Amino acid sequence: MNPKFYSAIAIVTLMFTSCGGGSSSSSDAMLFGAIPGVYLNYETETAALLEKAEQSNDIKDLEAINEQGEALKDALHGELEKAAQAWSGTTLDVAVGEDLKVITPITVTFESFFSSTSPQFTLAGDIETAQEINANYSADLLKYYSSRQDQLLTYGVLLVGLDELGAEVVSQRVGSLQLAWANDQVVIPAGTKVVFNDKLAFKNRSAEAYTKIKSLTLKVDTK
Repeated sequence: MNPKFYSAIAIVTLMFTSCGGGSSSSSDAMLFGAIPGVYLNYETETAALLEKAEQSNDIKDLEAINEQGEALKDALHGELEKAAQAWSGTTLDVAVGEDLKVITPITVTFESFFSSTSPQFTLAGDIETAQEINANYSADLLKYYSSRQDQLLTYGVLLVGLDELGAEVVSQRVGSLQLAWANDQVVIPAGTKVVFNDKLAFKNRSAEAYTKIKSLTLKVDTK
C-alpha cells in the first residue's frame, strides 16, 4: 500500500481496536437480554469495515469508511439503551445452593450507563441465608475481632452464569451479607438478608460469554 494511506488506515484501525471480533447473535441472552447481541452486531459490522479499509488504496474510500464507523459508534449507545429498557423489569431465573433461599425472586431495573457501552441495573428481591455460615476465621483473627465486633466486614454475593455443561462463564458481585459475632465465632447467621448494593453491569468484553449462559446461580463468596 502507498505510504500516504498509512495514516488514514491507522485512524480507522484505532477506531475499531476495542472490537473483539465476536459473531452476531439475534436471540436474547439469559443475562442482559438483547444487549449482548446488539454489541456483537456492532463488533461484526465494524470488523467488516476494518477489513474493507485494509483492502483499499483510495483515500476517499477510507474517509467514507471512517464516517460509517463513526455512525455505528454514534448509534450504538441508543441501541444499547433501547435493549436495556426492554430487559428492565425482568425476573431472573436464579438457582441458589444450600446456603441461600429465595423469599421473593430477583428482578432487574435499568438505572444508567457505567460507561458509554455498559448499561447497568439495580437488583431487587428477598434472598436470605438458609443456615448459619461460619467464616472459619483463624484464631488470631477471632482474637482481633472479639473486641472489635462492630468492625466485622461482609461477604460478597455473586451472580454466576453457567454454560450448558455447568461450567462458569461469567461471575459478578451483586450484593453482600453482613458478618456477625456469635458463640466466639465470626458467622453469617441464618436468616441474614442479602443486600443488593452492587450494580449488575454489562461488560462488553464478555458479550460473547453472555450468549453461552444456560443457567444462573447465586452464591456466597467465602474466599
